[in-house]
Amino acid sequence: MSLRRTFALLASVVVASLLWTAAPAGATENPDYTAPPPTTVITTPAPPTKVKTAVAVTPVRTRLAITGSDATGTVLLGAGLIAVGAGFLVVRRRKLSSL
Repeated sequence: MSLRRTFALLASVVVASLLWTAAPAGATENPDYTAPPPTTVITTPAPPTKVKTAVAVTPVRTRLAITGSDATGTVLLGAGLIAVGAGFLVVRRRKLSSL
């Protein structure tokens, strides 16, 4: 069995299983729901009062903290994966051109 045929068979099995298990929403036919829906009264609380600070707070640092992440490893991994994929494409095209 060729690789293309295997992928086609796998794709058709996945699509068939999704279509077989998918069902329309049955919420309107559910007898557990109440006939008129329950109502809810929403009340908004009073806004909180502003609290005065007891002491004056002075900042410890004069510059911002560094909050970024070190993305070097992720960039190197992505570049490596792109290089491996490009290598596979080159080998595949050379193999196909020699046939």
